Amino acid sequence: MAEAKPRLQPLRIPGGWKTDVNMLYELEPSPDTMDRFYGPILFSATHRNLGHEIYVRWEPEGDPLGRFLLQRYLLKFDEKGSSVLEGYLVDSVYFRERLQLVDRLEMYMELSKWT
Repeated sequence: MAEAKPRLQPLRIPGGWKTDVNMLYELEPSPDTMDRFYGPILFSATHRNLGHEIYVRWEPEGDPLGRFLLQRYLLKFDEKGSSVLEGYLVDSVYFRERLQLVDRLEMYMELSKWT
């Protein structure tokens, strides 16, 4: 029998956010679950009206001793809102615990201003 695929991590995502990538699962990192922590991005979302973009990665990729990396970016879009004209990193925060990451991710997505 095939092993059951893990469930996606439930997230409270406010209106206006567009989720581009969601590979964040309800899994604790361990040597047995590392196959779910490969890939350049585990979660990414953008709020075009606010110019906010958020990424979650696991670093180092595939290493059970790694950590979640949460990064926030401020973006400036063209008049049509289709192309990014410029952007910069606001901050990077590391988490070993998945639920701490989720709490911070949801908190950041509730903010209307990032400084």
